[in-house]
Amino acid sequence: MSVTFKTYVAPTYLVRNWVVPLSDNLEARLRLSNFAELLAKKLPRHCSADAYLYWDAKILRLGVTMFESSTTELAQRTHTPASTLKDAILGPEDNLKIVDGVELFESEMYMSGMHGGHGGGKTSSFKRCLFLKRIGTVEVANILVAAIEARPSSLCYLHLLQGGGAIGDVADDATAFGCRDWDFACVVTGVWPRDQDETRAARAAVQWVYNVAMQLMPLSSGAYGADLGPDHRDAALATKAFGPNLPRLASLKHTLDPDKVLAYACPFPAAPNGQKLIILVTGESCAGKDFCADVWVSVFSTWSSKSRRVRQRPQLPEEHFLKVVHDAVDVDILFITGIRDDAPVAALSHLVPGSRLLEVCVQASRGTRRARRGCRRDDDDDDNNQDTKDSKDSNDRPNLIFNNDTIGNEAAERFSKHYLLPYMDGELQRLARMVRLVHNFPRSGVDFRDVLGISQEPGGLGLCTSLLRTHFADDWAKADVVISCETGGFIYASALAVQANIPMALVREAGKLPPPTISVTKCPSHISSSASNSLREERVEMGRDVVPRGSSVVVVDDVLATGKTLCAVLKLLNEAGIGAEAVSVMVVAEFPVHRGRELLRRRGFGGAKIQSLLVFGGA
Repeated sequence: MSVTFKTYVAPTYLVRNWVVPLSDNLEARLRLSNFAELLAKKLPRHCSADAYLYWDAKILRLGVTMFESSTTELAQRTHTPASTLKDAILGPEDNLKIVDGVELFESEMYMSGMHGGHGGGKTSSFKRCLFLKRIGTVEVANILVAAIEARPSSLCYLHLLQGGGAIGDVADDATAFGCRDWDFACVVTGVWPRDQDETRAARAAVQWVYNVAMQLMPLSSGAYGADLGPDHRDAALATKAFGPNLPRLASLKHTLDPDKVLAYACPFPAAPNGQKLIILVTGESCAGKDFCADVWVSVFSTWSSKSRRVRQRPQLPEEHFLKVVHDAVDVDILFITGIRDDAPVAALSHLVPGSRLLEVCVQASRGTRRARRGCRRDDDDDDNNQDTKDSKDSNDRPNLIFNNDTIGNEAAERFSKHYLLPYMDGELQRLARMVRLVHNFPRSGVDFRDVLGISQEPGGLGLCTSLLRTHFADDWAKADVVISCETGGFIYASALAVQANIPMALVREAGKLPPPTISVTKCPSHISSSASNSLREERVEMGRDVVPRGSSVVVVDDVLATGKTLCAVLKLLNEAGIGAEAVSVMVVAEFPVHRGRELLRRRGFGGAKIQSLLVFGGA
């Protein structure tokens, strides 16, 4: 073997730093947008600009570091092409240095400038990194600014590290790294004093990092895999780290490390035999949640030997829920009791986007619960113990409700066979196979599920329509009208309205329906707008008198992702005098990672009953 060494001219670096105080959130969003679009985006390849969003001395600040490399003398070139771009955006820099490659690390703003400099090693930190495009958009900027406002420690910060696009020059399958279509790596960094390691402050900073990462994940092109480890909260990030290369890597890991020697490496999700069904059994104290769950497990055992009930301690952090799910990796149907969180499906489904999550609320009369508790008639009916989830507010509607006032197993068994077993229907799996997976559409790094393609498959539209009708949990005889928003939902809604023999009302873009109409603003979705790069708000409308006040409404759509289309439809219905509690929603496919249910609940529409035939991870 021979080794040949070759020398290259070592570059020197011109480093400029700015610190811009921000008066409020609006200025923060404007500065981020200007930085990304007017400065960083226009820099040549030998320059890069990083941004830091952080609080210092009770003031929100935007820090910017610009690097310019050269193999020629920089001392006489302080007015370089990059300086022309920065003058109008940031003004004169706070400091300027010329350094070599060894000194470059110490010149970084976090080491030398933020919070008095962190070069002394008196702090500990925890980081997770996601890759983003268009950080100046309202949606991304809002998350970034809100994240800094919610920081548990004044030392926490966000580092927006410019990628510059060079990674896009490398073929997708050239390396395992699967995230190439991005402009900035957002490094979410929780920091705390080192003498507080292993304390509540440290744990709060770590949880803050995960919270921000989960909020950014639907808008990201991927995640940085080298940071990830055995923590169950890393599982969702791992699915984003390697893009389309993930199945190949998981297969190699299983083949080359069957004994899991590398247990502390990036967590590759185990290849499931099929989609997991997770049923959260909630309800009132002494309503019989554990009893019902055990009955339902016995019913499912006739369908699959891989079903289990576990009891989750109430109101524990999300990582405990993930641990429960992860520990049941070999289980097809998982029943979890003991959850007291409000709207658990909306709150938790994005953590397990490849699984179907249902909430079944068990109810019983006050007398039945008192009897099961062993109370005398004159005893106080104290339902405020650790296992209570009594008052369901109008903005929190479970998927299913079971009234458990009767003695014996028969009612619970009938409920399970009628409402739960259909979720394991082989026809649903056949429908799922009709949804084509398209890689790198509508942009690189996105795996797109072509739900509308079902209608192009032989028998696909008929099968989908039939399943929408038979899986509807309410009574079709009580439904007055089917409503759908253009355009994807029209295909399935019109076919369903024909089968159910009820009228259909249309929701369209403003100006496409004859008057009189009512209209509302529809916020743009980062998914639907990704191809056109348009994030402008638009208005949608429906006929003013097509839905009589007091009607029972079924909204039908092809997908539920961000929830913004459905939110606009529910706003329209509210304008027409139809409250969310009178609305049932049927969608063909749901993508929980985008947290559409949570958006609807935040907007006050959690009372709508939402059902989906299919559930997919990804876009």
